[in-house]
Amino acid sequence: MEATNDTTILVKAAEAGARQLWRDGYRYSKAGVVTVDLVAMDRAPRALFGGFDRERGARLMSALDAANARFGRGAVTLAAAGIKKPWETKFEKRSPRYTTRLSDLPSL
Repeated sequence: MEATNDTTILVKAAEAGARQLWRDGYRYSKAGVVTVDLVAMDRAPRALFGGFDRERGARLMSALDAANARFGRGAVTLAAAGIKKPWETKFEKRSPRYTTRLSDLPSL
């Protein structure tokens, strides 16, 4: 597989992997991803055949990053990432974080 930093390609790969691993009757939990051997995109090897259109992907990712920088993190997401799932953490009942956020310190 060719190296990429294009979120759309990464989401498609994650969905394909999840489809391959899915088995009915099992309980699943969220998991993280560990990245290794990271290199700058201009130094990453290109595929000889059937490679990604890096320029198109770079323009799209730049547009997403610019919108999120202007309107706040997560303002624009891919449809697959933006759907609220029942197992997501719910923060409305979280206790105050006195030791990590000045804004949560009680005041008189």
